[in-house]
Amino acid sequence: MSKNLITKWFSRRSIRTKMTISFSIPLLLIALCLSFISYNIIANRFARQILYSADRSYEQTISYLQNHVQNMNYVLLLLGTNKQMQEVLSDSVFEQTEEAKQYREYWKLDEIIASIDLSNGLYNCALYVPDAMLYSNNNYHFFPLSKLPDNIDWKRFSLDKGGVLYFSDIQTVLAGNSKKPEKQVALLKMIYDTGDIQCVARVGVAIEELEKILRNFDITQKGFSYLVNSRGKIIASSSQEEEEYIPLLEEEHKDIKETLGWEDVHFKGNGNYLLRRQTIKEAGWTLVSMIEKADFYHERNVVLQVFVLFVTLIFPAIVYISYSLARYYSKRLTKLSSQMIQVQNGNWSLIDEVEESEDEIGRLFDQFKYMTKELRILMLNQYRLGQSVKSAELRALQAQINPHFLYNTLDLINWEARDHGAEEIVTIVQSLSKFYRISLNKGRQIVKIADEIEHIKAYVKIENYHFENAIFLNIDANSDILELGCINIILQPLVENAIMHGIAKSNTIKECHINIEIVREAEDIVFHISDDGRGMTEEQLSQILQKNTTKAAHGYGAQNINFRIKLYYGEAYGISYKSNPGEGTCVTVRIPALTVEEAEQYNTK
Repeated sequence: MSKNLITKWFSRRSIRTKMTISFSIPLLLIALCLSFISYNIIANRFARQILYSADRSYEQTISYLQNHVQNMNYVLLLLGTNKQMQEVLSDSVFEQTEEAKQYREYWKLDEIIASIDLSNGLYNCALYVPDAMLYSNNNYHFFPLSKLPDNIDWKRFSLDKGGVLYFSDIQTVLAGNSKKPEKQVALLKMIYDTGDIQCVARVGVAIEELEKILRNFDITQKGFSYLVNSRGKIIASSSQEEEEYIPLLEEEHKDIKETLGWEDVHFKGNGNYLLRRQTIKEAGWTLVSMIEKADFYHERNVVLQVFVLFVTLIFPAIVYISYSLARYYSKRLTKLSSQMIQVQNGNWSLIDEVEESEDEIGRLFDQFKYMTKELRILMLNQYRLGQSVKSAELRALQAQINPHFLYNTLDLINWEARDHGAEEIVTIVQSLSKFYRISLNKGRQIVKIADEIEHIKAYVKIENYHFENAIFLNIDANSDILELGCINIILQPLVENAIMHGIAKSNTIKECHINIEIVREAEDIVFHISDDGRGMTEEQLSQILQKNTTKAAHGYGAQNINFRIKLYYGEAYGISYKSNPGEGTCVTVRIPALTVEEAEQYNTK
């Protein structure tokens, strides 16, 4: 049922609407499919690119951390193998009991450590010395052994195998020239051990330096990374906001094995993440990096928003282009339909218009013009045939009723009226005789313009007897124009219309003034017939040449006159109207300027 309703609705639309819909829907569907496919391809590639960037950043972070571990080990090696340091240690420096000797050895050790500090700006060097040393509480380059981390396995610091590396948890110490404590993580190694007396070397790096590396890794807004040591202690993190629940996350997923790729993990109450972890074996540090999935897909949503914007912009563009194309083609079809209607109403001038396009619609225009020309030729032939038939009928009528008999009879009535003193009857009979003599014109179609004027005067004189001399006729024309020819009875019906649609149909109009001006314009003769009647509206003007507005009892209508002129002289000639309600009407008649002989031969060309 719905399909039938849609079909019925569609069938009632204009061709412009049908073409717009027919163009738009397939293009919109194609654009939508292409956008969907493109989005998936680009979004997946974008996601892979993000993961690729995350992998590169993660691996770079691991590399930076490994460099720090190697550099710390190198600095520690410099400290332990320094020649001056070895000389001091060989003098049993930590076994001195005299204060003066302790201070002398202190200045030697401090100078050695300071020089190594200066050559490695990122790292802070120090020694853990026996608590009995006077300078053990220096807390800058020297610390008491009692402050070593409690969880150090002293057995692992045996010198039998050259000592073992140990990375501490976070420590707060003074570093460099700053008196403000800073957090560090340190690499420790035993460098002096006599059984009862030990000395441990320390190389520390600022936690801030490690956190800077971790922050540089984060490629999304809500991603974070943290560094945890082998004892499960958090050393550094890229986000201070996450530090509160990082231990909980680490405890929940401490069994996650080291992997080279990203794994999907779910943290209760904290959402879904992509997680990757890898251990730096030299230090026992594990780097854990996490990207919140919602944040990860947010990056893809940016691509989606771009495509939504693209589709939003391209859809109206497709509809507009489809509408413009439909309008262009339907406009041409509408023009063709309009021309057909105008030809149907008698306007043959359209056959001279040129259609530049050579497509199918252009060929329709050409075929229509060809058909119209052929139809015009056929109608002209029919008209000429009809004229011949009418002439034959007129001659037959004249054979039965001799016009001289009519004129003689009217002449007899004229003399009888004179004998009885009926001057009005004499005038009427004379006017009627002149009217029919010009109308019949001995069967010829062409008359002088002067005769056409006399025909109008005779008609108006007769009508003035009906309207008690209320009709005033004024004619303005040069004498040389009056000798030219025109087809007969083209002005009298227009004068009749002015009378019948003015004074004859209105009780308020007491007089009718009709002015006829005849002028020559280049190779044409132009008649202006104006009156002071009721005038006409735009709607009446648009219809006056579309139908016969005058009944047969009143003679020929405007349409018939226009048709006769165009048929005889061509489409360039005819009549036109100009009028305003209450201001009267002006009719313009245009014909070629020809002599009587030229006019008689004009239609035979």
